[in-house]
Amino acid sequence: MTFQKPDWLDRFLTQNKKLLSLLGKIFMTLLLVLVITGTMVLCALTVYVATNFDGQTNLPDVDSINKNQTSIVMTLNESTGQYEEFERLSGIKRVFVSLNDIPVNMQNAVISIEDERFNEHFGVDWKRTVSAFANLILKFNDTEYGGSTLTQQLIKVMTGNDDHSIQRKVIEILTAIEMEKYYSKEEILQAYLNLMPLSSNVTGVGAGANYFFGVEAKDLTLAQCAALASITNNPVKYDPYRRPENLRRRQRLVLRKMYELGSITADEYQQALGEELHFKSSAKSSAVSDWYTDMLIDDVAAELVDTYGYTDAQAKNMIFYGGLTIYSCENPALQAKVEAIYADDANFPEQSITDEAVPQAAIYVMDYTGKTVAVVGGRGEKTANRIFNRATDSLRQPGSSIKPLSVYSPAVQLNLIHFSSQVKDCYIVLKDGTKWPKNVNQSSPRDNGITLVDYAVQASMNTVPAQLMQTITPKRSFDFVTTSLNISSLVTSNEKNQTDIDFAPMTLGGLTAGVYPREMAAAYQIFGNGGYYNEPYSFTKVEQNGEVILQKSSTAVQVLDENSAYVMNRLLQHVVTGDRGATARALRNSWKGWEVFAKTGTTQQNNDVWLVGGTPKYVAASWFGYDKNQKISNQNKPTARNLWNKTMLALHEGMEPMSFENKGTTVEAAFCAETGQLATPKCPKTGTGVYKPDFMPEPCTKHGDPVSTTTDSTGTSTIFSAETTLS
Repeated sequence: MTFQKPDWLDRFLTQNKKLLSLLGKIFMTLLLVLVITGTMVLCALTVYVATNFDGQTNLPDVDSINKNQTSIVMTLNESTGQYEEFERLSGIKRVFVSLNDIPVNMQNAVISIEDERFNEHFGVDWKRTVSAFANLILKFNDTEYGGSTLTQQLIKVMTGNDDHSIQRKVIEILTAIEMEKYYSKEEILQAYLNLMPLSSNVTGVGAGANYFFGVEAKDLTLAQCAALASITNNPVKYDPYRRPENLRRRQRLVLRKMYELGSITADEYQQALGEELHFKSSAKSSAVSDWYTDMLIDDVAAELVDTYGYTDAQAKNMIFYGGLTIYSCENPALQAKVEAIYADDANFPEQSITDEAVPQAAIYVMDYTGKTVAVVGGRGEKTANRIFNRATDSLRQPGSSIKPLSVYSPAVQLNLIHFSSQVKDCYIVLKDGTKWPKNVNQSSPRDNGITLVDYAVQASMNTVPAQLMQTITPKRSFDFVTTSLNISSLVTSNEKNQTDIDFAPMTLGGLTAGVYPREMAAAYQIFGNGGYYNEPYSFTKVEQNGEVILQKSSTAVQVLDENSAYVMNRLLQHVVTGDRGATARALRNSWKGWEVFAKTGTTQQNNDVWLVGGTPKYVAASWFGYDKNQKISNQNKPTARNLWNKTMLALHEGMEPMSFENKGTTVEAAFCAETGQLATPKCPKTGTGVYKPDFMPEPCTKHGDPVSTTTDSTGTSTIFSAETTLS
């Protein structure tokens, strides 16, 4: 059929020939102006970019991608003897995986859907770029293909520059071309696969495999590989947990593309299409870490600063973004038990209407090798990360809990006293003429009296250690506490002319700043392990990319001879078992069959209360008080002791009672309760003490004849008398 032009159209064209010609000329002129202007702008932009573009300066460092990744805390599974992942620290959710450990299907899935000519182009796929631009304008295809190559996408991810300006796009293209001159296709692909953005702040196939499928990258199936390749196109739209149906549609598209390009066979394609995706995470992360992890981060940071000279900020950045593997000493089950105690308000006294704030508490528990067992830095449920930890960061006045460290240990080691030495129970006169100190609940200093060391320790007398300090001297005491026991907070002198090298600080614990609970627990370990000091530690080693960068172990340093340490151990056991013991006596019923040593501490103004003590397994420092030094009521003073007791009972649950083994060559003997000398059958009341064999008391001269000596099967000498009464 021949088309004939209608009469009306013919007449219209004839009558408007000149007008149409003019309109055509105007259109062509405008088109020409647009083309010329666009060409000029493009040329000018190209000249500008080319002039200002420095390939090496703008080139991202692909080699650095393994440095910005998740750090993982590992803990020991005691039943298997193997370390297991405990927690991923909140920083970035990425685990570096080498290309050799990434399945070929994962590599091909990303190449197929994102950049099918990846192995042929030199950084820019011009055909894909033009096609994507045309599709953006004309919408001739609704299939979601991007115009950028994997090289370009890697640049975008690494630089974070994602604006839509033509200038950025030109720079990206030039950078991609430059990048492929410096890096191989394998290096670029490895970098992209480790940096590809996924949902929930998850980055890279290593973390993606963990967070979405609960497997390692090397164990991903074809279907799972296609799913991960799908997510990166739009992490929100294809979130596996929130929009699984979207992800499934996109996954089918990826699989079809892989099949069309020959990356997989027909059977593999069909099998993958039929595989059901199960989303689960093997990555262990917590919105709020426990107190132990908070402390662990600080400890690792401090070690990085000491070892490599980093600033604290650099060390913390390395911990959260450096891909470290930290081998923690934490036993999560034990830590959870302790945190539950401090989270339970029933374990604390009711808040008084006069309280300005809620009273706080902290505890630090370690074993006798220095390993931290448990730590809690405050009462109540922990609701945030990196908060103030009173067990490691709070300086509090120790009160009488300082006496075994600063007075009695040096006195026993120097043979100034033995277990039952007679000592004056009276004041000393200070340089200014002051009669000082007085005992607790005593209206004025005593001016006469004799007591025994055993009783003085039990009753926490103030006068007796003051008498001993005159011979020890505050300087020698200060040096022992700071140098041997590593208590770091004592002050030699400051701008206010304050010093802890004086009678009051070193005798009764009225320090310039105070002490940390962790350092108190570490100092008291010497009474349970034969006099050895071990620096507290919370991790054994730290690795980065398989290389050990920190190795942590504690070297035992003997700061108190074994015999002196055991004499102190038994003196502090009497604080629990003796008739004259202070608040620690309440522990005795909880620890039947166990040997336990302890010492309480209360400051003069009743602002701090302590109980520091140990069993043959662990030693712990418990503190209770107010952050702003409010006075503690008398009925609330036992709280530090009660929390210590609940904590230690929880940690010892299921254990058989134990005794201390580090006794040295000490001699156990009965002493006269009146004279402190070795008891005779005629002494009316006696007690049992332990003595260094080279510093034994004389037989009691007040009540009769000396006694016999025997040696038991372990080699420990025992001196005994008839009718011995334990006090």
